[in-house]
Amino acid sequence: MSGVYPNKKHIIIVCSQPQELAETKKELMGHFDVDMAASCEAALVVLRTADTSAVLIYIGSDREGAFCTFDGLFDLLGERGIPVVFLAERGNSEDESNAFEFGAVDYTVRRRDAASALAKRIHLRIRAGENERRLADFAKAALAGKTILIVDDVELNREIVAAMLSDYEDLELDFAADGKEAVEAYKKASDRLSMILMDVQMPIMDGLEATETIRRTGYGNAGEIPIIAVTADIRDDEIKRCMKAGMNGFIEKPIGYEDLIALITRQLLSIRSLQ
Repeated sequence: MSGVYPNKKHIIIVCSQPQELAETKKELMGHFDVDMAASCEAALVVLRTADTSAVLIYIGSDREGAFCTFDGLFDLLGERGIPVVFLAERGNSEDESNAFEFGAVDYTVRRRDAASALAKRIHLRIRAGENERRLADFAKAALAGKTILIVDDVELNREIVAAMLSDYEDLELDFAADGKEAVEAYKKASDRLSMILMDVQMPIMDGLEATETIRRTGYGNAGEIPIIAVTADIRDDEIKRCMKAGMNGFIEKPIGYEDLIALITRQLLSIRSLQ
């Protein structure tokens, strides 16, 4: 039962085949505090009573059963942010594709002479999940009550960034389609804007000129508000131009969710620490 190894991360191995279940536990029990479950129902009992760090679902002869088990655990695993690793007896590209599509963080083929490698792989996924949860907590605190101006001449790009930020209920978003609109939007809302995500290449007025103009307005927090360059061109000379215009950082297009959240959080927490 869990708790036997107090200094080890707790994992659950789910497998309907008793021999494979026992063998896999034996391979991993030196690395983790291991519980076994032969069914979805048994795994749920353990999940509700233990501080579980990862779930390992074994795909053997009962492939359909393995995915049904994951389906039955999905809501609770997602609610608690517990990563799932599929361990297959034999590799199958369709199973691998399905595993990632369903939300697993890893899929690997069992090698009975490589228990340490499997344990390391699970540890890496656990740490990645822990880091993601910490980032989410920091982001939630940093974004609460803030307003971000998203500036991009392509409507789809504005919608994508808005979708990435849609989980943060206490965050407000304003939008502008070019640099000139961004300057006007800043002037109207300088008292409540916390950050600007500024596309660099835009018609009418580009992001560099818009940034310089905002910095010169003298409105509200014009000298301190973080302005982040959003650009597909990350050559050194381009980044230097952005910094010279008064930008505080940059993010590369196409924007990745984790990169965006990490950058926004870091900038906003930095500003808060100076206040």
